[in-house]
Amino acid sequence: MIVQSPTLVDICQEVQFAADNESIYDVVRKEPEKHCISTLEACALSLMLLEPRAESAKEAKKFLEGSMRYMVETKMRVSTSRDLEPRFTRPGTKIYEKNKRRFEIKQQLFSEE
Repeated sequence: MIVQSPTLVDICQEVQFAADNESIYDVVRKEPEKHCISTLEACALSLMLLEPRAESAKEAKKFLEGSMRYMVETKMRVSTSRDLEPRFTRPGTKIYEKNKRRFEIKQQLFSEE
């Protein structure tokens, strides 16, 4: 977010917190450390830190995390039903060659899992 909006650096205060549990997103994306969480989860956690007694913060956290779970479930369902071949399969086109290479890299990176 900061890369896309450099003015955020000037107007925001840096805050760090550690999550006690694993990210909802861990099943589809691997982070380098256990405490790494998605932006959506960070927003939900931040709401609870800023307004710990507010019922609206608790409700917002519930909906944010519910949305995240739904997104992860959908991604898991779609990824298991998708064909692993590149989308563009006409040899000789630039996009075919580009996607073919991406596909090969993806296979190399994630074939051990």
